Amino acid sequence: MVTSISRPTSSSSFLSPGQKFHAHDLFASGGSQLVTVARLVQDDLGMTHVVLRDDDNREISAYAAQIEMAIELGNLQPVDFDLNVIAC
Repeated sequence: MVTSISRPTSSSSFLSPGQKFHAHDLFASGGSQLVTVARLVQDDLGMTHVVLRDDDNREISAYAAQIEMAIELGNLQPVDFDLNVIAC
């Protein structure tokens, strides 16, 4: 028997592939870099992971909740299609 305690329900996210963000990066020459949501993946426990890709095609995966928190805190800033940072 699988219960909601032993198997979490799947989480939903407002994130979707193709969304772009400026990521504050102390090691980048400009102090930030552009990252794109490459894909969302659900693991065997139903947790959603977001895979971000930078301009060098490097990828990093984190829980959707972590990415959403980074956006809320301003560490990731949404970018519109003209590559302008959207004020949060």
